[in-house]
Amino acid sequence: MSNKSNKQINNRFIKSTFNKSLIESLKLFIKSVKHPLAVRSSSLLEDSQYQPLSGMYATYMLPNNQPKAKQRLDDLITAIKLVYASTFYQDPKSLISRSVHRIEEEKMAVILMEMVGQSYNDRYYPSFSGTAQSFNFYPISYMKRNEGVAHLALGLGRTIANGEKSLRFSPKYPGILPQYYSIKATIESSQNSFYAMRLKGNNSSSLKNEDKNLSSFNLKIAEKDGSLKWSGSVVSNEDNIIRDTLSQNGTRVITFTPILKWSMFPLVDILNDLLEMGKDSLGCEVEIEFAVNIFEDQNKSPEFSLLQIKPMVMGGSRELINMDNESSKSILCNSKVTLGDGFIDSVQHVVFVDPKRFRSANTKAIAKEIHQFNNIMVNKSPYILVGPGRWGSADPWLGIPVSWEQISGASAIIEIGIKDFPVDPSFGSHFFQNVTSMRLGYFTIDNNSKDESFDYNWLKKQKVVKNKKFTTCYKLERPLRIKIDGQTGNGIILKPKTIDIEPMNEQEASGI
Repeated sequence: MSNKSNKQINNRFIKSTFNKSLIESLKLFIKSVKHPLAVRSSSLLEDSQYQPLSGMYATYMLPNNQPKAKQRLDDLITAIKLVYASTFYQDPKSLISRSVHRIEEEKMAVILMEMVGQSYNDRYYPSFSGTAQSFNFYPISYMKRNEGVAHLALGLGRTIANGEKSLRFSPKYPGILPQYYSIKATIESSQNSFYAMRLKGNNSSSLKNEDKNLSSFNLKIAEKDGSLKWSGSVVSNEDNIIRDTLSQNGTRVITFTPILKWSMFPLVDILNDLLEMGKDSLGCEVEIEFAVNIFEDQNKSPEFSLLQIKPMVMGGSRELINMDNESSKSILCNSKVTLGDGFIDSVQHVVFVDPKRFRSANTKAIAKEIHQFNNIMVNKSPYILVGPGRWGSADPWLGIPVSWEQISGASAIIEIGIKDFPVDPSFGSHFFQNVTSMRLGYFTIDNNSKDESFDYNWLKKQKVVKNKKFTTCYKLERPLRIKIDGQTGNGIILKPKTIDIEPMNEQEASGI
């Protein structure tokens, strides 16, 4: 199976057969269950307390609304087979190979879950979905790292899992929205589309491709459905001020004001309580996934659904690393906002996406070039990946949409902010949770910060191994030294040490 494409693997599993006993059990299930279903994995390695690997395997959403039970049963069986098939995809295998786990240790069950949501015409989705982590990698103002962070999105949670635009806030300080520091930033950073499942149409096409399970809609559809009122505001055309009502003309933005400001639903209290209980129960930092339904009918109570709770990996070493004594000339990269913890001194290659050659329209082509470099260096030459925008985003206009397989040889990643490209880092996505689990170093360089820097001029003087259209691979004479303090979020990358050659003392020379 190692040389097969995902499509070929899927076809093999679809042709397989279930035993009669299992089919009979699924028949009984499908006769009694009429709501939409999520068919997803639950594996030992995905939910490992030591090193969980998020979102490795496929999840399929089924409308489960066809009139004939046989058709609904056939779709369910196909979805189960495809979830199992995804364990043989290249992406999960690349991820596991870089972890402390072995693929032989993996064991997986398939879970059939009721989808949380409501029907709006031919669409099905919740009022909003979200994730929350008990540890905040990006505290600002007077926030503290151990107070946690949450991400919210209108509709289904794929928006957050894919690293697309969502609302980030601290449950301790719901009034502080760091990405909405200006009207322009609010418009640029706001979620402008949402995911929902279509209830009508041919379901077989969605089973051929996991990405086609759900459809994306703009905010006009949500407003027409009546669901936008729980999360939307308006940048008024009259005075360019954000109004917490949808009655005015202007640009619709997602602020979750009714929830975070007016407390029409006690989300903040629920999240704070769940994160505390989760930490007490699991004995470590935790991450939760949830969805909320708020109904038009005031006689119907809102619903909070806890979808998942799992450990959050915080890095191996808790050793504080002294960074104060390093001279500025020896520093390649300096960041106040990093992921990871510890010391890395085995990296001699840098794959660099030059901000001067970077264009948002070319991010897919850039991802292909990085994949080509990765294929050459994986398991041979660890490297640092450097470039602008949000790494791993499913939205190519927000950053470079690399998958884990495409960067599996990287030891550290550097995200460089550039002018007119404001991107809020998304640590609710599966990509970044896996960066954490694999203990990669992750550096963010703020273009406007005087305390953060990257020495472009030094790098461009190093030996070029290969120069492509958008990316360049450099090889250094000696390894870089990467230091990350997981407690404070500070990190530096030091240039290779220069070797001082001592002059020979002729009086001590042997004369040989």
